Formats: sequence, C-alpha cells, structure tokens
Amino acid sequence: MNVLLVNNYSMERAFDLWKKGISGSHHVWGKVELDQEGTVNMIVFPHEKHKWINKLGKFFGITHLDQQIRILFHLNSFDVLYAPYFLANLRLILFLKFLGIFNKPIVICVHQSFGKSKYNNLFTKSISKLILDQIEGAVFLSEPLYLKIMTNIGLDKDSYGDKFTTAQWGPDISYYERFCLTRIPFNSCEFFISAGHTDRDFETIIEAFRGLPYRLKIFCTPTSLPKTKDIPANVEVNWEVTYSKDLIPFYQKAIAILIPLKLPPNTDGCQGMTSIQDVLTFGKPTVITTNPCLNINVEEEGIGFNVAMNDVNRWKEKIILLATDKEIWEKMSQNSADLFLNKVNSKIFADHLGEVFEKVFAREKSMSKVYNL
Repeated sequence: MNVLLVNNYSMERAFDLWKKGISGSHHVWGKVELDQEGTVNMIVFPHEKHKWINKLGKFFGITHLDQQIRILFHLNSFDVLYAPYFLANLRLILFLKFLGIFNKPIVICVHQSFGKSKYNNLFTKSISKLILDQIEGAVFLSEPLYLKIMTNIGLDKDSYGDKFTTAQWGPDISYYERFCLTRIPFNSCEFFISAGHTDRDFETIIEAFRGLPYRLKIFCTPTSLPKTKDIPANVEVNWEVTYSKDLIPFYQKAIAILIPLKLPPNTDGCQGMTSIQDVLTFGKPTVITTNPCLNINVEEEGIGFNVAMNDVNRWKEKIILLATDKEIWEKMSQNSADLFLNKVNSKIFADHLGEVFEKVFAREKSMSKVYNL
C-alpha cells in the first residue's frame, strides 16, 4: 500500500530533522514507525515547488494550492492520501472529491473543530458534514473533541461505523530509554520551563513567578513574545532557540514543564498537546491550563495539575508545591514516564494509524471489485 503524506508544513524537512537526530519521529506523523514495520510505504510529498501558485491560491482563499495541484499529477503513485493537518491544505482536493473528480481515499487527523463557529447555524453544520463525508478515514486526536464535534454538527457517530476513530498522538518511543531512564533527580533540577508559540498565556505565569524564589525559562518565537513590560529578574525569555534538540538540556534540568494556554473563544481544539509530548518524553510533572478537549487529563493520569485560565494564584500554588514537595514530584515524574511507556507513544499511534490505512485500503479494493463487476 502506497500512502502519500502531505501536510501544511514541510514533511520532507520534518523527516530530515528526524534523520539528523534533531527532532522526534512523532513530528513525521507515523511514517518512521510504519516504515520500520514494513506494512505501509509512506511517501513524503514535496511541500512546495511553485511559490507563485501559492500566492495565487491565497488570492482565491485556497492555501497550499501548489501542493494540491501537484497531487493531481501523481494520482498513479499512491493508493491513499494522508493529511495530518487536513483542512488547511486540502480545500481544493475536497472540493474535487465532492464533484467526483478526485477518487482516491483520504485519511486525516483531526486536531480542532472546522472553524471558529459553535455550529449554531444550518450552513456551518452542512459544510462540516460535507467535509466529513469526503473522508474515508478520520483519526480524531481526542475523544472529547470527537464527541463535541459530532454533537455540534448533529451527527450520529454510530452511522459512520469505523470510518471515525480516536487515537492519542504520542512522542517518539525511542526517547523513552534516552531521557526517561536517565532523569535528573529532584534535588538537581534548577528551574521551571515553558515552551511553545500557539495560544500561549505567558503573561499569566510571569505574574505567578513574580516574588517567588524560583526561576522560569520561557522559550517562544518573536511572534509569541509575552506582552508583559516589567518581566521580573527570575524570568528569562528566549526567542532564539528554534530546534527541539537545543531545548533538551533545559528540559532535563527542569523541575516541571508549564503549559499556560489562551483558549480562543468559539474554537474547540487540542492546544497544549505538543507540549504534553515533552512532559512525557522527559518524565516530568506539569501544570497546564484546563483544556476540556485534550485527551489526556493530567490530574487523572497523576502527572500534574489543571489550572483555570488566567488564575495566577492557582499557578503560584502549584508551582510552589512542585518546587518543594519531593514526594509528589517523584510520583508524578514516574507516572509521566509510565504513561509514555505504556499508553502514549509514537508506536501506539502508528499501530492505530496502520490499522486505519488497512481498513480504508480494503474497503477501497472491495468497492473497486464491485464497480468492475
């Protein structure tokens, strides 16, 4: 089975970073693990070749138009189209699928709702259903998100059979022996760390650290710099570290990984999921802004604490607890490592994904036989 991997960012670069040891295999969305198993030949499709076509596409409201047009010229090279971030780079393909012009099966991953609406009108619901009807296999990265989307659109999940499934995206399993088994002990951890750039509420945790005797290191991008003007001396903001590999020494020495979020109104999604990969990778406790759409509840799993959005006092309370209570810290750290090894990792995700590909491919072959008859 040949599976064409496309995304809204360069998969060939992500794969190259993995080969160089700069990034984990989970950023290639199952390719590495399925390649190793030999059950699926996943082809990384070049992300961009003709920038002028993408500029033209943006004029018409179609992002990644260049990629989609080139896919149409490679239909004979793959059996299944796989898009981990499907909506941003498949608008034209989905429209052609609706018209019956594009006839290849599509497998997607779903991270968030299909728009900034609460599906409170018939048009939004109809468009969302139309999108899902063009998909042969959808892997929702959160059970709560899946149920919420289906309820909001007004769909009966049973009517879609096994076309829709849920799976937890997990970090590169090879990281377990590299980082979880060689953890720095509690007394040697030096600071707290918070890294990320999408919907991050750095301002709240900066206020939480104001007046505390602990250090915080924030790693962000120039576009996600905290807006706080008077950053206290115990908080360091760095926007120059760009590779996850360069963050490894900081994660290893961290007391805990903090995930403060700004959850956009009228949007359901898995914000914070990528940072949870780091929590598990390094076997650390965490404190995270409560996001009901995440598959992992850190308190139920015993790996950290949920905090309401903008609750400075609650952040302060949990930061002090993790910095001072060795017993709680060690228990949460071990729970985090165990969760990584047994329930949430790249191998488990890839195995589920492989099963989805097999079912989709089998259904397609069965339908083709019926059609030929």
